Amino acid sequence: MSRSIAVRAFTLLSCLLLVVGAAAPAAGASTSVGVDAALPDQSESSQLSFTFSPDANATVDATEEITRANGDVTFQFVSWQRTDGSGSGSSTRWDVVAGATYRVTYEASVMGSADEGVYSGTATVQNRNGGTVASEPLEVSVDKLYPEFGYADPSTKELVYQDPNSQSESTSFDVSVPNSGDGAMVLSEVSFSGLPSGISAEAELPDSPIDARSSGAVSVTVTGSESLDPGRYSFQMTLTDNLGNSLDLSVPIEVRRPPIASVSGGEIQIGDVLNGTSREVEFTIEEAGGYQGIDGLSVRQIGNERSASLSFSGTRYVSTGPGGSATATASVSVDDGVRQHEELTWDVELTPDNQNAPSTVVTVSARSIYPAMLDGVDLPETQLEFDEPRSSVTSFDTTTEVGIRNSGDLEMNVVSASASMRSGEQYISASIDEAPGTVAGLSTGEATLDISADPDTPEGTYDVAVTVDTESAGSTTVVETITITQEPELQTQTEVSYGELTITANQTRTIDVQERLGYEAIEGLEITKVSGPDRWLTVVERPPSRIGSGETSPFIVAVQFDTEAELYEQYRWTFRITGDNVEARNITVTARARPYSFDQITNPLEERAAGGDWQASTTGPMNTMLLDLEERLRGDSDLSNSVLSRALAAGRATLLFVDSLEQARAAQDSGNYSAAQRSLARAAAARDQMRQYVTGIQQDDLRNTGSQSVAAAETAFDETASVQQTHYREMLEQNSSIYRNAQAYRALMRLSEYTGDQETAAEREAAYQRASEEYLRTVEAAAANRTAGEKAYEGYAANATIVLVDYPLVLNPARLDEVGTTTSRISERYDTAVALYDRAGATEERDATQQRANTIGQRLQLSQYGLYGVTGVYGLGVLALLGRTGLNLYAYYRDVSASASGDFLLDGG
Repeated sequence: MSRSIAVRAFTLLSCLLLVVGAAAPAAGASTSVGVDAALPDQSESSQLSFTFSPDANATVDATEEITRANGDVTFQFVSWQRTDGSGSGSSTRWDVVAGATYRVTYEASVMGSADEGVYSGTATVQNRNGGTVASEPLEVSVDKLYPEFGYADPSTKELVYQDPNSQSESTSFDVSVPNSGDGAMVLSEVSFSGLPSGISAEAELPDSPIDARSSGAVSVTVTGSESLDPGRYSFQMTLTDNLGNSLDLSVPIEVRRPPIASVSGGEIQIGDVLNGTSREVEFTIEEAGGYQGIDGLSVRQIGNERSASLSFSGTRYVSTGPGGSATATASVSVDDGVRQHEELTWDVELTPDNQNAPSTVVTVSARSIYPAMLDGVDLPETQLEFDEPRSSVTSFDTTTEVGIRNSGDLEMNVVSASASMRSGEQYISASIDEAPGTVAGLSTGEATLDISADPDTPEGTYDVAVTVDTESAGSTTVVETITITQEPELQTQTEVSYGELTITANQTRTIDVQERLGYEAIEGLEITKVSGPDRWLTVVERPPSRIGSGETSPFIVAVQFDTEAELYEQYRWTFRITGDNVEARNITVTARARPYSFDQITNPLEERAAGGDWQASTTGPMNTMLLDLEERLRGDSDLSNSVLSRALAAGRATLLFVDSLEQARAAQDSGNYSAAQRSLARAAAARDQMRQYVTGIQQDDLRNTGSQSVAAAETAFDETASVQQTHYREMLEQNSSIYRNAQAYRALMRLSEYTGDQETAAEREAAYQRASEEYLRTVEAAAANRTAGEKAYEGYAANATIVLVDYPLVLNPARLDEVGTTTSRISERYDTAVALYDRAGATEERDATQQRANTIGQRLQLSQYGLYGVTGVYGLGVLALLGRTGLNLYAYYRDVSASASGDFLLDGG
């Protein structure tokens, strides 16, 4: 900031004194400094000097700095200078020459925070020994300069609402603040009071102090709410500086709400205008302010379009109420030469006829468009390859997309689209399918060109023409070529796999080499072996060098491995078939040598293992052993043939064991223990084979794995045998027959043998022998009783009175007792025989004897009944005779009595 006049005077006086002091002895140096009270952190400075003349040459040191008032006032060494101009410097140490005169300059700096008054200090110049060469008092007088608010009368400011889309309206202006004091002014605070409803204010203080006797500006922003009514308003603004001084100002505001013209979206869209024509669009003008209506509207076009013109009608007479609307018309004319799709825009100012009404800028936009234009027909060249066998097709058909281009903007009507062959029409037909009736602007309509060629069509190129006719965009015809290609095609099997082939087995494969299509023959056919061993594979037959079109010729190979082939190593032979004008083919023949098909054993083992339970524990380890063995063989492991043969035999025995034991358990579940016993016999034999073959495997790890299956098989067998033993023990407890007991003993004997309990097996064999002998004795006794019964019956029949249809009849009542005794004896013999057979368990003999006993019993019963009848008849005859005799005796008695009494004479009277 500028210094005061007083500061300048003090500075000038100090300089004069220094000049005078240079010619006289040192009498002290002084100056004065004025500082702003409002700027405590700023400093003011002034220089003061003194001179001295040393008496002797010396190196001297001057006082570097003197501080006062806690550092707010400092005297800082600035420089030294010989008055004759022969030397100078800024260091406090220098060499002096006796008799020379030196001027020493200090700068007095005073901070704004220093108090008003006089501050002093003494500057000395000493030699190296500490002696004083010169000494000078330094003095500075400090004056404090204070600001003062002057008179201010802000003018009336206008707040004009111009943006209808805003929730409020603001205006900004500067309020002048005068400083009539001697010091700078620092404004620190502004506040407002008495703000009318709907008005808010904020201020921005100046960034720099206001100089003394000068003016500054406070930027004030006044904001009115959306609902603020027009009129005059005022409010108070209070300014305060950093020294506590304040100034109250009244700020007047004039609120104006003129009519505002608005167009929705700020744009008038004319849309597409066909070149060479014009288009009118009616648009709506709205009064957006809401306080005054529009009465007339001025339109000013900003800028021009060279290829189009814009005009308005009806705007001068637009009339609306506050917030109302009215319509006007905008028209755009487009020249003929305007580019297609050129964007045409104008900026237009719309201003209501009102002194304070703001102008609204809207954009008028249009786009030039072209009528429908047939820009061409896209017809690509068609390639038709005869790639299917002649015998399997009746025609070769293809379709090609035809594009009908409309480069205009308006829709193009297609009257017709047709196709015709310009050459080869006897073989090829062409037609348009699915042609569009219309093609939208700036797009391509798609039609389909159908081509159908006879299989007898010669190879070559043919011309096809497509014609398109439109309603208003003209017509056009395009011609393009159709290329027919016919090539021979070699077809053969490329991969021939023998899989795993057992050593010494000889297998052949026939590979058909064919010309597939039937149009051209394959010439120069050759088959060459490209890679593979020179042994084991033999080419049995080769095809000829020429294969006619559509013909097939065999290529026959045979593979037979000998014992020198590596087991499970895949051998590969590759043959390359070439020919003229055909794509070469490779035929790869692969085969592996194997000793035996492990899959025939491992696959069933895996299936059994899937059943879980004992099947899994029995077949799982055996399957693992065989797979491990197979993997070793595939990995060129050196295993003996005995290991291989024993392992395979153990696997087969495992399958037999599982199947037999499953059958045994199924038979047990159905109660058929006899069948279960037979299946257990097979299972025991298979288990023993498993044990035998696994034990004979010399590879420890393989044998250990197989032994797990053997152990599981033994456990499963013992469980099943235990169920079987329980059944036969229960049979013995039932003691239903001697034969069944013998069967049970024999079955238990076999089960003991299967489970390795030879002692128990011997005991049960002895019991079986005893039961068998008892069975024979019982059956013999039964047979003897049956024979005795037969003989007794035969004797009875021989003594019968008559034998009628195998029924012996005794008609003599005198033999009644004899018949009863004989019948009882015969029945007893047969009953005894039946009981003995039943006890023995000879069910067939028992049933036959029982049937015979029933037959004879019926005959004897009938014979007895007949004898009883005859005896009854005899008895009745005797009774009748006795009755007749009694009647006769009674009559005789009556006659005798009547004769004696003479009564018979009375009856006649």
